[in-house]
Amino acid sequence: MADLLSIGASAANTFKNAIDVTSHNVANVSTEGYSRQRAEISSNATNSLTTAFNGGGSSVDTIERIYASYIQTQLVNSNSLKSRYDEQLSLAQQVEGVIASNDEGVQDFMQRIFDSFQELADNPTSSTTQQVVLDESVNMESLLGNMTNVLNETNEQVNKQLSNTVNEVNTRLEAIHKINEQVANLINTNAQPPNDLLDQRDQAILELSQYMDIKTYPQDDGKINVSTGDGRLPLISDRTLTKLDAGLSEYTHDNRFEVYMNINGERRVISDNINGGELGAVLDFRENMLDKSMNELGVVLNGMTASLNWQHYQGYDEDGNAGGNLYAPLDTNALASSKNTGTEDGTNILVNFTPDIAALPGYNGQPPYNPGTQPATYGDKETFLDTAFTAIGEFKAREYEVRVNGAGDFDVYDASDVGSGPLATVPFGTNTEIDGLNFDFSGVGAGTVTEGDKFIVKPHQAMLENFETVLTDSGQLATRGQSPIDTGAAGLDDEVPAPAAEGDNTNMANMASLQNKNLLYSDVTGTPSETLLGGYSMMATNVGTYVSSTEIQATAQSNVYDQMVSRRESLSGVNLDEEAANLLRFQQAYQASAQILQTAQSIFQTLMNAIG
Repeated sequence: MADLLSIGASAANTFKNAIDVTSHNVANVSTEGYSRQRAEISSNATNSLTTAFNGGGSSVDTIERIYASYIQTQLVNSNSLKSRYDEQLSLAQQVEGVIASNDEGVQDFMQRIFDSFQELADNPTSSTTQQVVLDESVNMESLLGNMTNVLNETNEQVNKQLSNTVNEVNTRLEAIHKINEQVANLINTNAQPPNDLLDQRDQAILELSQYMDIKTYPQDDGKINVSTGDGRLPLISDRTLTKLDAGLSEYTHDNRFEVYMNINGERRVISDNINGGELGAVLDFRENMLDKSMNELGVVLNGMTASLNWQHYQGYDEDGNAGGNLYAPLDTNALASSKNTGTEDGTNILVNFTPDIAALPGYNGQPPYNPGTQPATYGDKETFLDTAFTAIGEFKAREYEVRVNGAGDFDVYDASDVGSGPLATVPFGTNTEIDGLNFDFSGVGAGTVTEGDKFIVKPHQAMLENFETVLTDSGQLATRGQSPIDTGAAGLDDEVPAPAAEGDNTNMANMASLQNKNLLYSDVTGTPSETLLGGYSMMATNVGTYVSSTEIQATAQSNVYDQMVSRRESLSGVNLDEEAANLLRFQQAYQASAQILQTAQSIFQTLMNAIG
């Protein structure tokens, strides 16, 4: 009797628990991150309930969570990459139309300027045609001004997005850390694992991966440690939670946010440690599209400005004066690190376009851009032009970091590759040419810099903001070339600089022809490989390639993510048809268990009646 009653009672309890678990599954069919659960039913050992040999019924050993850690890990990784490329594509497409537009973009306005040069060369004395040259240049200036405003707004958007995304990261880290503590406590006090809490933690980790790439490490006590995607920096470790923060870089006037982390009590930049999620997207977009395209466009503008100014200087205006600057030449300064201990703020570290004309024959001690300033011979002027063109070909689309070394001199690095060593070391108080640009430290005062002080300078991005048409009098356009009169036996090279007759168009024709002259990106032999418009096309192609490759990656990673979601759902998701069948099966088993109890009661009552 006792055996029958105990077996019936244990069976009823077992199937009630099974119905409860099944009902819980159904109730959470739409819960994000929920893993279906299953009551693990096993036969009781005979001697646990009875000394007979007719069995001991059944019981629920545990509530199993249907879950595969390797699928969850793959889901987290694919989510991180999907989020990265989706966000990266959105940002890239937003900027592509601004900086690499084929319609009414920089290329069109550059072409208009060269077309105006050609029209003036065809009619060199026309005041109307002369004014068109200046008007087209001012139009270019206006376009670049509007573009710069948009790019500055994009940089602000990047800063805000970094800040907001870091806040989302910290929110998820706090949730994971809190659940970690609850899981560890419950596992320590209960035999049954806290399945719902584990689901909640997995969901928080999945949401965290949307914002950055991470690695997770399960611990023996049930906790999960979390680190950055490269595994180097712990975000959650044991009882320690390390949050991120976003703020201005050490070059505060650059208005550029970085991602920081407190490591051993020191606030360090960890932007380079983040590659996935929305944070990785924003950082990659800024470095490999926004900054890169701005530097490449800046090279084109610097090349255009320098080449046209120096070619303009070769000619003469209506009054016979040498051509002055048509556009404001590059002249920018560095930005100091907030960590510097010296007082120099970077304003005395200058970068400009000034080939070393002081060493050239015939140099008379005056800047050659001033109208009327002439070297000794026309051959010297041509040497000036060749020197300028050589320097233009050496332009590199990069930024520079300047550091004060132990000797008090200045080491100049490629800012994106400091580890490869300095490009040049410039003695204190001197200047030198690097990548075709003049780095001038002569204005830095003694004692104003100390070892370890750092500065950053972005000469090609500066040209986007500083492009300006400085020639305002169309009568000063140097359309005329050198006088063809040869008084000696060495050709025109030994002649004193002098203008050709009024109406001559030689120099303006030479300026128009610069659109077809290779000026940029010299190869190892020193031969330029790109025209100005070709340099722009190269930049636009690089932008298009970035957008295209990002789009391909976004599609691919979206497919991978969908596949991983499908795999997880097939294993861990709740199938209502299956759960309905289980409910019916467990309900019938429960009813049968109740029948056992009813039978036991009937037998017991029969015995009582027989005795009584």
